[in-house]
Amino acid sequence: MLRWILKRSKLFILFIVLFVIVGVFTFFQLPQREIPETTANVGSISTVYPGAGVNTVERSVTNPIEDALQSVDGIAELTSTSSAGFSNVVIEVEEGANKNDVFSDVNQAVSSASASFPDGVQDSEVNDSMSQSPIVSYHLTSGSRDNLLSLGEELNRWKDEVEGLPGVSGVTIKGLPDEQILINVNQDALKEAGLNTGDLQTAINNEYYPSPLGKQDMEEEVVQLTVENYDTIEQMKEVYVGDNTEGNAVYVKDIANVEVGSKELEDIITFEGKPSISFTAYVKKGEDIPTVDERVSTKVEELSDGLPSNVQLESYYSQASIVTNIFDGLFQSLAISVIAVIVAAALGLSASGALVVALAVPISVLTGLIPLPFTGVDLNQISVIGIIIALGIIVDDSIVINDNIQRRYKVGDKGLMGAINGVKEIWVSIVTSSLAIVFTFLPLIFLSGGNGAFIRALPTVLITTIIASTLVALIFVPIFRYIFHRRSKKTMSEAPGLLGKPLNKLADFYADKLLNRFSKKPLVVTIIGLILTTATFGLVLLTPFEFFPPADKEEVTIDITLPIGTPLEETHNVLEDMEEKLNTDNEVYETSVFTGTGTPGLFNSSLSRTGENTGQIVARVDRDIQTTQGLIDEWTDKLRNQYPDAEIFMDTIQQGPPTGAPVTVTVTGPEMDQLLEMRDNLTKEIEELSTDIVVDDVGELQPTIEYVPNRDTLEDNGISVNQISQQIGLATEGIPLGSFDNGVVKRDMKIVLEEGEGTVDLSELEVPAASTNGPPELISLDELVTPEESEKLQIIPHIEGERSITLRAFPENEENYEANVSDIVENYREQLNEADYSITLGGENEAQSDFFAEITVLFIIVLFLVYLLIAFQFNSLSLPFLVLVAVYLAISGAILGLFVTQTPISFLGVMGMVSLTGIVVRNSIVLIEFIEQSLKQGMNVKEAVIESGRVRLRPILLTAITSIVALIPVAVSGDALFTPLAVTIISGILFSAILTLIMVPMLYLVFYRFRKKKRDQEAM
Repeated sequence: MLRWILKRSKLFILFIVLFVIVGVFTFFQLPQREIPETTANVGSISTVYPGAGVNTVERSVTNPIEDALQSVDGIAELTSTSSAGFSNVVIEVEEGANKNDVFSDVNQAVSSASASFPDGVQDSEVNDSMSQSPIVSYHLTSGSRDNLLSLGEELNRWKDEVEGLPGVSGVTIKGLPDEQILINVNQDALKEAGLNTGDLQTAINNEYYPSPLGKQDMEEEVVQLTVENYDTIEQMKEVYVGDNTEGNAVYVKDIANVEVGSKELEDIITFEGKPSISFTAYVKKGEDIPTVDERVSTKVEELSDGLPSNVQLESYYSQASIVTNIFDGLFQSLAISVIAVIVAAALGLSASGALVVALAVPISVLTGLIPLPFTGVDLNQISVIGIIIALGIIVDDSIVINDNIQRRYKVGDKGLMGAINGVKEIWVSIVTSSLAIVFTFLPLIFLSGGNGAFIRALPTVLITTIIASTLVALIFVPIFRYIFHRRSKKTMSEAPGLLGKPLNKLADFYADKLLNRFSKKPLVVTIIGLILTTATFGLVLLTPFEFFPPADKEEVTIDITLPIGTPLEETHNVLEDMEEKLNTDNEVYETSVFTGTGTPGLFNSSLSRTGENTGQIVARVDRDIQTTQGLIDEWTDKLRNQYPDAEIFMDTIQQGPPTGAPVTVTVTGPEMDQLLEMRDNLTKEIEELSTDIVVDDVGELQPTIEYVPNRDTLEDNGISVNQISQQIGLATEGIPLGSFDNGVVKRDMKIVLEEGEGTVDLSELEVPAASTNGPPELISLDELVTPEESEKLQIIPHIEGERSITLRAFPENEENYEANVSDIVENYREQLNEADYSITLGGENEAQSDFFAEITVLFIIVLFLVYLLIAFQFNSLSLPFLVLVAVYLAISGAILGLFVTQTPISFLGVMGMVSLTGIVVRNSIVLIEFIEQSLKQGMNVKEAVIESGRVRLRPILLTAITSIVALIPVAVSGDALFTPLAVTIISGILFSAILTLIMVPMLYLVFYRFRKKKRDQEAM
């Protein structure tokens, strides 16, 4: 096969050029982004029930939806929150299930459940994606908030135009009230007409939401049937409501005024102390970040020309600038790595050999990029780091093949046969070691959850580039070595490369001195080596641990929750006071305040609970003076001490999937009173562990006025509770109607009193009594209900349909923390006698434990696959154990490297240890294969071991050096995310290469003597 290829070398060179061109095209077509794009396997169902209390929402909306979803396959977990007027059900889809199919069934289930909803419940909104990636965000600032509030129509036009751009998934505007249609009722006119708000509500709903008629066959043609109805706001005034007491028709315009008004503000935003509106655009999945960013920025700049002079547009966030900065650094590391690898290869290879290896690098990388679009991998931090790691590995095959062809030419092989024999002797080991790397990384692709999605680009890139490099080594390298040899008239050097002679001397010293001396007592050398390497595993206890490090970017987010019932304006005043304190510190150079629902998804930060009493401050740190973590450490306790009534959490961007609280405790059961008692007891015990912060997802009881009806009076006058509820609602927040939607604009509608001030004077509110003769008598509400002040829970969470409360614990010192909380939970379980209640322990620490359990299983699978591969190559069940010793040595070396540099053991550090399995076995394979071949040629075992060291030292050292120098730029870059990965692989390869050259030959001698002794015993 190789002979056939070499004789058609020009044709295959054309194929190689074609692959390079396709690879270059693929590189420029791959979307660029900061981190891998992951699809959240969750969705939500949101349902509004205007004016309903939390218990009513739970009973009438949440429970029916949860019951309907029980029959849907593919749902891993179901959680929900019922609050006043709103139900939110969150669905987590099972790993491996088709999300589209699951949510198709969810839509049907929700549609079925909605048939049982009471009147007044709005249509449920099913959203199969709960995460959006912001691409750009702006602040529009002014000296007066009134100047900003007049921009509603203009910014809605901005929203429409930006959302129309290719690649934009949506736009969020914060700090500007939404518009709504207000039907302002004249109470006196309504009474005089003898009508009530129910009549008005029914009339509008009947006109604007008539029942659909469907289709009908008419004269062999199917026609759509419709009823003409009003569809404009102006026409609403002409809607017929009913007849007055004199029998005359009454229209909406006779009893109410219809107008477009503003809702109450949900967010108050300031930027650098100035009133602001936030305008944020989000990118669609799979789009190239710089391209979409440029489109949006150009459009916004064009639109900003129409802003009034007293409003300024400030660029606040750009994902493209982050991506550009990241890629500049990564591509610089990549360029340095390429140069370093080529220089390292030139140390021990001839000029032609170094040139071949240098050409093999870009060919392998570009060819390896071709499959990436089909695997869903784009250009991001993880995939580029994968390419950098691959650099040091992909040249290994080329170096080994090149070195062996060079050796064949030195021993006298001519032209074609030198290339053929050079490949023939080594190709099995090359393929085996490459497959070992593929088998090492393949299981990592199936790592579950957010961690798996985050890291998936790394093994994918490594697998594709390693396969490409193997093909390049077996085809491209022999072709060019054959061509160069045929054209060269020089005699093959005995010591090629810049360090050819020193390497030859080192090989002779290693073979004749070290191996010769150690081979006299191989068992002793082996035992000493294993004891020393095993001892290094104890250094794990002295090495810091950090699952995902902070990104140490500029932004620090401060989440603030004030006591329930705090008005939005008061909350904003408190946040501005905190902002002012932060601004006295010259470490902070810019601040923004997002009171209400928090930031529009920026900086990987969002509020778990939102309302008038919540908000976020974003502080940008001058990193020449302070780090983000340093600011957090300096200010967290300060702010908590100065604002004891507030829950305050400071955080910075984490380099990895979103994380939660270190420890969570969830109590589940039927009665909220019992759950609240359990919560209070557990919170008290957990907070006593240290200076911990413990929060939960229900909060405290909120002041409530409950109107208790006089049942006898209601029955006597034929008045329903719903009539009273409507009248009180009309006097306070109004009575919501369905949304007005004419296909162009969509606005909420609400019936309100014409001059209502949101206060309730029961004596002024009247409802008509049922009457059979004459006009109905009007009865004031103070005769029908009695107001009683109380405190009630405003949120009822569910997990899997059961009421639950989840406590989130944030310890100051995490050492032994989970174990201590576990003891508290276990003790409480023992005291809990009620079978309907349960307590479970979870949180980020448990998620990390699950990850390490999963990675351990995957590592065992990797070892088993590599073992089988080597067993097939050597046709032996025992030789693979000698090869896998290199893995043991590499992991111990990795731990030693992390300890010496005090680099934290992290998620990517563990990935590096798993990666070493495939990387380091090549050295053992090429050593053992040469020994086996030498034995077949008649050498005794000691001579074979010594000669294998002499011949294989050069490629082993060169491959180790190239792998190490490729990662040195990453190791010294200071990047907290990738430094542990680089240090792990560098130290693992270095330690393994040195000890493999000693341990594997000695282990082979021990193994050979044991095998020979066994054969002798069997022969006797």
